[in-house]
Amino acid sequence: HKFGGTCMGTAERIQNVANIVSGDPSERKLVVVSAMSKVTDMMYNLVNKAQSRDDAYISLLDDVYEKHMLTAKQLLDGDDLVIFLSHLYNDISNLKAMLRAIYIGLKHFDCSYYFI
Repeated sequence: HKFGGTCMGTAERIQNVANIVSGDPSERKLVVVSAMSKVTDMMYNLVNKAQSRDDAYISLLDDVYEKHMLTAKQLLDGDDLVIFLSHLYNDISNLKAMLRAIYIGLKHFDCSYYFI
């Protein structure tokens, strides 16, 4: 199964994908999902803002965090939610550090490596 960004755009769509995958009677499954709808564009925009020394990258990163956090809260609860939000926070913190490094001085940074 391969699910593109629009299939992963909302909590409802993600739940639909989960239902399709869990309802597949195959013993062996391969599932490939894209980033949530618009997230890839958001990530490229973050890098472009940081490269151009535009402080707006900080609020845009908050938007990425918020999108994922709100979706997670609609899909998960209990320990699953706590674990996911912990990983999300760590990923956002790492991304923030990388963007800060780009902002303060890396002139030629190939972001394609990080957004595969």
